[in-house]
Amino acid sequence: MNCTEIFRQRNYSFLMLNQAFNDDSGSWWWWINLIGTFIFGLTGLIGNLICFFVVCRFTVSQHSFVEYLRALSLFEFLSLLYEVIQSLNDLSLYLFSTSLLNFRYSIVCKFYDYFKYTIILLSCWTIVGLTIDRYILVCNPSIKKFPKLSRRLCNAKCARRIILLLLIISLIINIPHLIYKEWRCRPTGFQYSAIYNQRFNLNQTKKIFSKQICSCRISSLNKSNQLKFFVFWHNYIFHLLCYTIIPAFFLIISNTAILRQLHAPRQIVSNQNEHIRSKLTRTLTLLSLIFLSLYFPYAIVQTLSYFVIRHLQYHCNIRFVLTLHILKRLSELLNTGALGINFFLYILGVKHYRSSAIRMLGLDHYQIFYKYLTTEHQNKKILKKNHPIKCIVQTNSTKFKILKVTSTLYNNC
Repeated sequence: MNCTEIFRQRNYSFLMLNQAFNDDSGSWWWWINLIGTFIFGLTGLIGNLICFFVVCRFTVSQHSFVEYLRALSLFEFLSLLYEVIQSLNDLSLYLFSTSLLNFRYSIVCKFYDYFKYTIILLSCWTIVGLTIDRYILVCNPSIKKFPKLSRRLCNAKCARRIILLLLIISLIINIPHLIYKEWRCRPTGFQYSAIYNQRFNLNQTKKIFSKQICSCRISSLNKSNQLKFFVFWHNYIFHLLCYTIIPAFFLIISNTAILRQLHAPRQIVSNQNEHIRSKLTRTLTLLSLIFLSLYFPYAIVQTLSYFVIRHLQYHCNIRFVLTLHILKRLSELLNTGALGINFFLYILGVKHYRSSAIRMLGLDHYQIFYKYLTTEHQNKKILKKNHPIKCIVQTNSTKFKILKVTSTLYNNC
């Protein structure tokens, strides 16, 4: 017995079938995902932009973690921009039946999805690179065989090379988006979905939809083996392997070693112990742990939904399919939330960066923010207030202007 016959016997409503197999817009989980994406997205866009300028302007670029933070704030900003644009497009389709992402040409949508998934993968692996960098710096795993390993790897030059290598690998991995996808449109409704394979009548009145759903999808002109390859690559290679299992392995191993070293008894004070005690290391470790718990549920749900429906033949179970839709929407929101709150950890969590952000935004003039400044910035502000720079212009007998600077802080005006 095929699925359509089962649906007829169980008398499922057309709305339920449409939400399960075609379009779940308007449902409660869709609204939660949409509103949450706007909240986390807009907050994260502003925060990551501030983070990028703070890290570029107020930090010394010789440290490796500075390069990783710059790249991470940039990649997360672009990822959130993609998410906000997609949410605006979904809202426009729901309210006005108008698509904001009407690419019309397949070549445009190919590159749109290509760069979108490249940026998503880069956001994931930049955190992995940052965590491994902290692991080498704190734990120094091969100190006997390679005593200068941390000095060679944990520097700005090496970090830039690693980020460039990650960019090249991400571009290569996502090439199937350029090969197999095309811009396709079809009318909305369950009767136009892939699960519908014969005509049947439901007891409830069907709704007539005038809008069309257009998106980048696998081309219908591709052969069956090409279709299977793309689905296998997208679900298993990209989501499960490159986006979940391999990053999770490195993050769990590295963070376990870092946390053990952080709580290990220390007998002598050394440069390594200074790194261990630094709040920056704790903050960056917390960043990767939050990433681990918020990023990966979406990839797991995405892979699980394909595996269960494809191999265990659960596609006729409407309630199970709807449950997967709900989990997918909520895990997408967790993913966006991780991108939106990361900057709180490495900007607001580290006092030096927090103080630099307050100075850059000009908030240090207000007393309420004064206590959040570092001691160095507070002293500079006090000295600047008590010893203002005086520039006196004098003119000598030869009518040349001489600039005389009187200040206890600066030598020029």
